[in-house]
Amino acid sequence: PALVADAIVVRRGGLRILDGASLRCGPGLFHLTGANASGKSTLLRALAGVLPVARGHVRVAGHDLARAPVLARRALGYMPETADLFPYLRCDELLETVASLRGATRADALAPLEPLEIGALARARVGTLSFGQRRKLALAAALCGRPRVLLLDEPESGLDSHSLAYLEGHLQELVRAGRTIVVASHRARPGASATLRVEGGRVRAL
Repeated sequence: PALVADAIVVRRGGLRILDGASLRCGPGLFHLTGANASGKSTLLRALAGVLPVARGHVRVAGHDLARAPVLARRALGYMPETADLFPYLRCDELLETVASLRGATRADALAPLEPLEIGALARARVGTLSFGQRRKLALAAALCGRPRVLLLDEPESGLDSHSLAYLEGHLQELVRAGRTIVVASHRARPGASATLRVEGGRVRAL
């Protein structure tokens, strides 16, 4: 499987938000569900290497996230729930930086801007963008280079209908190309390969 979490534990303020959470995801789209504050975002942040794992292991495309973080993150795209990006960078600078980390070209980096209708903002500072524009930029960064593993946290938030249609079409293309996608969302996803639920600090298949 391209994405593996083995009994991971994540603590916050002395509490175990994740307590032995495990998953194995091969090619396909996996719908991540759970009640509010159940730990969905925490799980995605841990899988992306944003949050430290106190115990257990995460492997991305065969690379241990703790032991080989550069190789693991090169195969990983992540769109967080918040739109916090680097406000002082231009949009194209941000995407080019992501592209360089993933071994992608500048053209690959900028390709999603036009379909997401933010091509005219390529040279704008990230800090000047609206919430919706920052969400589109975060999505473009996650998609850059067609990573083998894609983690999306509430990707529909802040997107207009046109961008949502682009997102859904692009996700279908990535699934056909054998990519592994995990989407945390309250929206139903009838075409998902599997539905996973975060509950009690663990992950179970529905």
